[in-house]
Amino acid sequence: HKYLVLKRFICIEFVFRGCITIYHNTTNLFKSTIGMSQSRRHIAEEGVLQKFRASIISDDEGAHIGINISGWNIMTSSSSIGNESEMEALTDFLQHQISDSRRLALPEIVFTKAYARLTRRDIGKEQEVNDDDSEPLAVIRFTAKDALEEWASCHNHLETDGKDKNSLCKGVAIIKSVDAKLWEERQARERKQQQKVSSTNSHFGKGAVAAALKHCSTEFNYDWTFSSPYTGTSLVSGKTKAWTKAESSGINFSLLTDQSQPILFFDDVTLYEDDMHDNGYVSLKCKIRVMPTCFFILQSLFDRVDNVTIRVKEVRIFAKFENDGEIKISKDVCWREIPWNKLISLGLPSHVGSWRIEEEGMQQTVTGMIRKLPQIQLPIGVYEHSSFLL
Repeated sequence: HKYLVLKRFICIEFVFRGCITIYHNTTNLFKSTIGMSQSRRHIAEEGVLQKFRASIISDDEGAHIGINISGWNIMTSSSSIGNESEMEALTDFLQHQISDSRRLALPEIVFTKAYARLTRRDIGKEQEVNDDDSEPLAVIRFTAKDALEEWASCHNHLETDGKDKNSLCKGVAIIKSVDAKLWEERQARERKQQQKVSSTNSHFGKGAVAAALKHCSTEFNYDWTFSSPYTGTSLVSGKTKAWTKAESSGINFSLLTDQSQPILFFDDVTLYEDDMHDNGYVSLKCKIRVMPTCFFILQSLFDRVDNVTIRVKEVRIFAKFENDGEIKISKDVCWREIPWNKLISLGLPSHVGSWRIEEEGMQQTVTGMIRKLPQIQLPIGVYEHSSFLL
């Protein structure tokens, strides 16, 4: 009888494990098929591109990923959500940017291989533009890894114990959701446990155990809104390029609104997003538009903590195509933020559903309301207007 019971138990366990395996395999397949960075890439017809001396850039598999125009290789790529090994590697990379007294976590959805990239190889020498062996003169790129690296580095300047509520670095701060009471209760339990352990003998040593618990109490004390101050990565001759502060915007908006010029290339790439455990929503996206005479980039970070605050960080980069002489690349940065309880005073809705930019059909409505949010002062080192010359 005992043998039959044991045999039946083993059979049930094998069936259970098989179901779990099938579930995980199905989940991974589901994520790999629909968990893609939503690309809205548009490339003009080849005849139109040829008219403006532009050409299509294809990847190794023949897929069209960008265009070459006036000495610039302009490319974008969407990707599936990072797999387990990619996410672990990214977590380890970010952890090395900060002290050991804090632990970081990644956004739930990171498109690890998604990017928008502009590369200039040699001014005025069209025949060398596609020479991949030559060192790029300039690179402007936007990636999730670069954005999260800057976000992680800011934590070196934030308090680890959470006592300083004004602790802030380039807009990165540790804020509380409306569920903050649960967080405070958890910390209170940890402090109580720490005091209990400190007064009890242990073969590990009172100091060692107390230190370990103190470490655990700060483990999740990080900016879980992923509000990165990232404004793009700019390299000249392989080195980070410093932008020079300007008194006014160098972006030619009249040129951008000239409807007589066709759009040769457009894409909208999502780099990362997270629903903050149902406490809000954050997304980092990059749009790029190329016309016969210029390119324009808009990176937008939308950060909503339900019933607490709304933040928007926008970066605009613009340049006219010049085959001779210097090329001026201009950047504008605009940050907006408002406490939730101030929305009504601006005539804006305070219902969370009105701000769900992540829902289909809400993007245009929310984007219109964003323009009404007040601008805030930029941190030191982040300029409202800046530029550099090539």
